[in-house]
Amino acid sequence: MEFVVGDMAITTVGTDGDDRAIEFSVTRRGGDAQEAHFVIHRDHDEGWETARLTVDPRVGAIGIPVAAVEWAVEFAREYL
Repeated sequence: MEFVVGDMAITTVGTDGDDRAIEFSVTRRGGDAQEAHFVIHRDHDEGWETARLTVDPRVGAIGIPVAAVEWAVEFAREYL
């Protein structure tokens, strides 16, 4: 699925099969299009207090917009 939030396209890349993790790809639109990946994990039978965010180490220089993470967390709350 792809969603447009402001100047970003946020795509759900996949899940781990047990629906405990969702990978997201964020692409900023415009002349300097950059892509970043991160994953939101939540263990079965655990609350959101234990959820984790894993960031692709190659993202370092470009970063991930907070708005993308905020949107992804809300999306993950519905599906994880």
